[in-house]
Amino acid sequence: MTSLDNNTTNFTADNNNLVESFSKVSSNIINSTITFSDDDSACSFDSEEDEKLLTPPSSSSANLEQEEVIVNKMSNDDDTDWAFWSKVISDYNNFTQSEIKLLSFQIQHGIPSALRGTIWPLLAKKVDNGLQDHYIELLRQDSVYEKAITRDLHRTFPHHPYFQSAIGQESLFNVVKAYSLYDPEVGYCQGLSFVAGPLLLNMPEEEAFCILVQLMQNYKLRGHFTPQLDLLRQRLFQFDGLLQDFLPHIHRHFAEQGVRSNMYASQWFLTMFAYKFPLKVVYRIYDTLFTEGVDCLFRIGLALLSKNQSTILSLEFESLVTYLKDDMLTIYNDNITDLLSESFEIKISTRRLEKLAKDYQIETIKADSEASLIESLRKKNRLLTEQYQSLETENKTIQKEHALVANELISKKVELARVHDENEALKQQATELKRVLEVIPGQIENQVQSDMNILCIKNQSLTQKNAQLQDQLADMESLVIEMKLKYAQSESDRYSLNQKLLDLKKWMNNKV
Repeated sequence: MTSLDNNTTNFTADNNNLVESFSKVSSNIINSTITFSDDDSACSFDSEEDEKLLTPPSSSSANLEQEEVIVNKMSNDDDTDWAFWSKVISDYNNFTQSEIKLLSFQIQHGIPSALRGTIWPLLAKKVDNGLQDHYIELLRQDSVYEKAITRDLHRTFPHHPYFQSAIGQESLFNVVKAYSLYDPEVGYCQGLSFVAGPLLLNMPEEEAFCILVQLMQNYKLRGHFTPQLDLLRQRLFQFDGLLQDFLPHIHRHFAEQGVRSNMYASQWFLTMFAYKFPLKVVYRIYDTLFTEGVDCLFRIGLALLSKNQSTILSLEFESLVTYLKDDMLTIYNDNITDLLSESFEIKISTRRLEKLAKDYQIETIKADSEASLIESLRKKNRLLTEQYQSLETENKTIQKEHALVANELISKKVELARVHDENEALKQQATELKRVLEVIPGQIENQVQSDMNILCIKNQSLTQKNAQLQDQLADMESLVIEMKLKYAQSESDRYSLNQKLLDLKKWMNNKV
């Protein structure tokens, strides 16, 4: 590309010759940058460095026709202060504080569409540090995100003819792929394509890549796309705090309806409002972003909510979320200057943002600490649960053994009762025999003696057997006592573990 300093030497402060001299400068700008009107109908650029042009240039006749249209538009637009914008291009780095304020005022009315590709790099303080050459090198490398980028191309600005054309998709693919290689920690997400798209519509892709790097690093958009989304979460937290400060009724209504900022505002911060808003609005937001910094997104978001406050307060959850995502601009009737002017009237102190950032860090640290503690307690709980389950299994085994022993004991007791009954029956028989012997002692003495001997032998045998059974019963009772002691010990251990578990749960509940 030709040097902007050489281009701007054609400007003069003479108001009578301003249009003529500006036409010459705009001709150089058109030949060195992509130019698009706010209606996004044009999509062409040319460059003297053909080896760095990664999008084929349009024909020279088309350039001349477009140049004529733009110059005529400049000449007929009485609201545009061309002298001021020529000074921005030629001497922005030496602007005084008052001129910076005037620039902010002019930004509310928008940078002339033909000059955005020149002025945006100036506002972003782009430095030629070899990044464009590095971009060419990056395009020669392979990225692990190429398939994902290709998959998302047709879903990025789906209604814009340039980004649905092969040339536009290739340019967008190149810029996003190069950034995924340039910043491996960020890699790729679809939001990057929406940030890069408006840049590509105003400048060659290698310069768009450089400005994308500036936005990510100097304007601190990078934290929106890191894997943990740390800075995005912080800005959403800050936005919630500012919403409570400036629009407490909406903040309370959101809380009542369960609407969180990440349901609607995350796409604002991730895509610079490009996901749903028309590109002519996005261009104006970029104008403000490059001038005021990323904090302007807070003001624009608050201005949108303030303008729509009455409608928002009348809606419930589902309708509310849909309205926040899709219909917030309707109330402005395409008058974007009102939106930007209202956002400029909102004053957000740096101290308040810093306080909210500190609050977010404190909340994050507290949440991380509590999460670590909960995870530690969960690990301990898992260990205790495993121990409990092991003891429970052991207890069930002991209970089964105890049941077997109890059944055996019952059978022995039944047998003992049967033997006891037999013994009682024998005793009764012996008594009867004695009574018979007393009645007829003489006749049956010998017979009785014989029978008695037999009965005595049987009785002795039964007595011995009874003694043996008594011994077995004693052994079984000892075994039962021992099993009861083991079972009692097991129950004691289980009760102790249950107590520990209850204490741990109480302690966790107290912590929560």
